[in-house]
Amino acid sequence: MTFYSYNYLVHQNSNHALIQLAVISIIIVIIAAISWLWYRHQTDLKYRDLFIIMVLLLFLLIGIQFNEWQTLQTNFTQKSQVTQIMQRVAKEHGVDKSAVWSNTSTVNNGMLIKIHDQVYNVAINPDGNSYTLTEATPIQQPLNYVKEGN
Repeated sequence: MTFYSYNYLVHQNSNHALIQLAVISIIIVIIAAISWLWYRHQTDLKYRDLFIIMVLLLFLLIGIQFNEWQTLQTNFTQKSQVTQIMQRVAKEHGVDKSAVWSNTSTVNNGMLIKIHDQVYNVAINPDGNSYTLTEATPIQQPLNYVKEGN
C-alpha cells in the first residue's frame, strides 16, 4: 500500500502539458513557414497539402490539450480536497502536516489517512461536506511512502 505525503500532493505537477504546448507552438511556426512557401510558389500544390495537414494536426493537438486541461482541473480539485482533509486532520490531532499521509490523491469513501503510526479510515458523508475518522489496520505490509520529489 502506498501513502503520499502532504507536500507531495500539494506540489505534484504535470510537465507533459508544457511539452504539448511547446509542440503546438512549433507546429504553428511550421504552419507559418509553409503558408509563406505556399504564397511564394502558388503553382506548387505540395505546400498547400502540407499546410492542410499541419492545420489538421494543430486542431488535433489543441483538442487533446483541451481534454487534458479538463482532466488536470478535475485532478487538481480532487487533490485540493484531499489536502484540505489532511490539514484538518493534522490540526485536530495537533501534529504537523508533514506527519499526515494519504493513500490516495482523490477523495472517496475508504481512503486512508496515516498519522505517525496510526491509520484512519475516512468516511465521507454523501453531501461531501464532512467526514468521519475511524481507526483502521492495514492488511498489506510493508507500507510504501512517496515524499515530495519522488
